Amino acid sequence: MVGRWPHRPFTFHALSKTYGQMWLRCDVCRRHARLKLAGLHDIDYRTKTFSCSVCGSEAYFCLIEPTKEFGMHDYRLDEVEKPERHPAAVRRLTGVQRSSVDNSGGELPGRKMDGRR
Repeated sequence: MVGRWPHRPFTFHALSKTYGQMWLRCDVCRRHARLKLAGLHDIDYRTKTFSCSVCGSEAYFCLIEPTKEFGMHDYRLDEVEKPERHPAAVRRLTGVQRSSVDNSGGELPGRKMDGRR
């Protein structure tokens, strides 16, 4: 008989026990690094985002080392001891993003609702 799973669901701790070593990759500068889970064990992985510490673009979460995937042989392992957030990533994650669509009228553009239909 199988007992209860000892870890909370949707946490990095549960992911690491299920899949083992995990990776982060940046598709812009073609780098990858091991995901170090210090301080992330009880955090819900669905709410966490990652960014590249070199170029500031979005970093993607991987279960398989990117250099072992087909077509990703040119990714290089580039681990930084204490990575700092890139200023562009800070602006992207904390800045106010403006919408180019004006919804001040309360209706969707191009759609008029007629009550007689």
